[in-house]
Amino acid sequence: MASIQFSTPINAIILDIEGTIAPITFVKDVLFPYFLKTVPKTLSQLKYPISSSSQDPIELIVSNFSETITQSQESLTNHINDLVSKDIKDSTLKSLQGYIWQEGYESGELKAPIYADGISNLKKWTSKGKKVYIYSSGSIKAQKLLFKYVDINNETHDLNGYLSGYFDITTSGFKFEPSSYSNILKDIAFNPDETLFLSDNVKEVKAALDNNINSLIVIREGNAPLSDEDLKVSKTITSFYQLDI
Repeated sequence: MASIQFSTPINAIILDIEGTIAPITFVKDVLFPYFLKTVPKTLSQLKYPISSSSQDPIELIVSNFSETITQSQESLTNHINDLVSKDIKDSTLKSLQGYIWQEGYESGELKAPIYADGISNLKKWTSKGKKVYIYSSGSIKAQKLLFKYVDINNETHDLNGYLSGYFDITTSGFKFEPSSYSNILKDIAFNPDETLFLSDNVKEVKAALDNNINSLIVIREGNAPLSDEDLKVSKTITSFYQLDI
């Protein structure tokens, strides 16, 4: 594997999750189906119409949907299923998913499969004093849960101690928008030339490059194929071991 070097020392690494440090199949084939399997029972236990003054944590989350949606279990269920099927990055949906996934992680039904090169490099980078951040469309709650319940040789390990911060669409903006990466740079207080962003999504890499952030496309098994035009956007890696940082 060819090594990727940088003209300025990298001190901050921003990581996407699915397709980058974890298999894209974990989200699509494990987390989303678990949510869809579990959410009907959760919604059946709520009191309709949903009130924003409720003390129930689930009712407080879904009360952020419009009143027409939360009038009945049927309308709420249909709306949630529609958002999931279309992969719409809705902040209320993300919060609800995070809550339900927490129950799955805590029960042992869910464990996160982080790539081995991701685990070893998280440890290496932090030992060298570098800061590692997560930027995902999934809620910060869901991000922390994923890294708290990492499956390493059939044992659960918490890797949150290797992470210095988390960003999602509510804190920084949508991942295709250049302004989102500008917001993150302000928050972490690193210059773009000492920052590296890694993602499997070419549109996200483009948005980061628009802010002069070092950005690479990550290729993993199961990721969407890249076109010739995609490959012109930036260099690619297939493993974090290729990074000379």
